[in-house]
Formats: sequence, C-alpha cells, structure tokens
Amino acid sequence: MIPGENRKAGQVLAKYQRSFDNAIALQYDAKKGLKPDAVFDFIALSQYSAQVVEQLLKKTFKTLTTYKAQNTPLDSTISEKLLKLFALYDKGITVFGSVEAFNEWMAAPAFGLGNQVPQTFIDTITGIDLVGEELSRIEYGDLA
Repeated sequence: MIPGENRKAGQVLAKYQRSFDNAIALQYDAKKGLKPDAVFDFIALSQYSAQVVEQLLKKTFKTLTTYKAQNTPLDSTISEKLLKLFALYDKGITVFGSVEAFNEWMAAPAFGLGNQVPQTFIDTITGIDLVGEELSRIEYGDLA
C-alpha cells in the first residue's frame, strides 16, 4: 500500500475510533445509529465492492444510497456491525501493515479458523469476533 492509502485508511478509522475502542461507546453509538456515510467510509477503507457490502450488511446498495441521500441514521444492527468491522480493519492493518495485505489474508483459508476463508465469517458479529481473535493470535505469534 502506498503511503497516501495508509493515510487515507487512518483518516477513515480516526472518525470512528472513539466509538470502536470502548465497548460502552460502541454500544451507545450503535444504538444511536451511525450516519449513513459510515457505509461509504467502510467501502473506501475495505475496498470491498458494493455487492460484498450488501451481503455483509444485509441491505441493498440502493437502500444504503437512499439512507445517505436522506441522511437517515443507520439502525443499531448495521451500526454495531460497521463499528466492529472498523475495529477489525484497524487491527488487521496493524497486524498486516496495509489494507491490501489484510484483504489478501481475509480472502485465503486461515488455519486458525478451521481453514475457512475469514471474509466468509464477517457477516455476523460472532464471526467478526472470531476473525479478531485469530488476528490477536497472529499478532502474538500463537499459531498452534
């Protein structure tokens, strides 16, 4: 990843870090509902296609675009999932050094996840947590 892309990822994550660094803040902000820009910030950060984001958030891209146009807050379920995904990407970038390297890992079978592809886990909160736990194991060298 080029330095400008690292800076861009850092800027996106900084917007949400207060919310995802603390479980109480995450809960509060999720219940309050994120602004719909959060979806598009996640797309910019993750480099996922609109189709992948539709699958992750269980909403059509058209609906998400309408939310943005009307500045309709996201519901608590989507808000929580996005905050957890921002936290996951923050950790993934720390562990792998770039969004690109993290996304490569996310797209390949991971030993610690039963040789399943991590990206297939992140459509649920439990799956996001499992991928986060695997990142912690990788970070600390606990790969057994």
